[in-house]
Amino acid sequence: MALKYYLTVLSPPDRIDQKINAFKKACFNRIGNFQGMNSRAHITLDVIRDEVEPGAQKPKVIGHFYDMVDFIIRRTIAVHNIRVTGFNFFSHGPAFRTIYAEIELDKETSDWFTVIKDLLMIKKLHPHITIARKIPIEAFNTLWPHFVKINYRDEFLADGITVLEKEADTKFDSYKIYKKIPFDRKLAVA
Repeated sequence: MALKYYLTVLSPPDRIDQKINAFKKACFNRIGNFQGMNSRAHITLDVIRDEVEPGAQKPKVIGHFYDMVDFIIRRTIAVHNIRVTGFNFFSHGPAFRTIYAEIELDKETSDWFTVIKDLLMIKKLHPHITIARKIPIEAFNTLWPHFVKINYRDEFLADGITVLEKEADTKFDSYKIYKKIPFDRKLAVA
């Protein structure tokens, strides 16, 4: 039985992706290759592994789950304006750091993400857009002084979630779109 990974994300528009990729390219110019440097800008919501039926290549469990999620999201989750407010980092023990574009979590945005988190049954969620993922501390120490000086502010309308899929046993396979689920534009006006 084959396995696939399903990555659920919020995808910013191309203009945000281009800016984030410019930051990634600047990182590459200073530290060389790093994990995720070629990935499209996104806010990860969840990643799930599922078995795939051999002939049909359809997921056993995830397909039904996302059909239900689609039904609910289209009727209950409004589009939402997401604001990017500079940079921050995660520590992965003493030896690694992840630099990311920070999402402003005012009460309205925090509540909006909580509804999505609960609907998708996600245990933990810290919305952000990764720039340089799990880089060695030496590389971080080279990059971080530059990010501290940048006043990056931006915003975009989150208009739906995207579910991506890739083979679980193929390390260099890239994610492809499995399903797009739009948020309700009418609810935002109400």
